[in-house]
This record gives sequence, structure tokens and C-alpha cells, in this order.
Amino acid sequence: MDTIPSCPLCSRPRTPADVRGLAWSSHHGPAGTVYVCGPCTRTHLVDLECGLLDPARGGVAPDAAAPLPHAA
Repeated sequence: MDTIPSCPLCSRPRTPADVRGLAWSSHHGPAGTVYVCGPCTRTHLVDLECGLLDPARGGVAPDAAAPLPHAA
């Protein structure tokens, strides 16, 4: 069962139709499984895949380094 019934990034509610579909991505953590909506998954794909954003742990991954400043 979902630990959070909505997207933790944008608060979009997860409907029964969403549960049957494949539009939401799942992220697993110590508190259970968290589901991120499709638009947020696409927007934050690099951060999610690299572990810089961990919605199952409440946002930014604890061991993620701060972003480097942009060169002028």
C-alpha cells in the first residue's frame, strides 16, 4: 500500500486509475514505497536517477553534494 497517497514533489493526488497505470514511478525507502507523478518524474529524472533527489527519504538525498557554482 502507498505510504504517501500523492506526489511528494507537487502534491498531485494519486487516483485509482493511476494505481493501475504506469505513469507514476516508485521509489523505495525505509518507510515504504513512495510514488512520484509522471510530470515530476520527467522534470527531475536526472536528479532521481543520480540519487540527488530521494522522495522516499523526504527530498534531497543525505549524502548528495551541494551543486557546483556555474563558471562565468
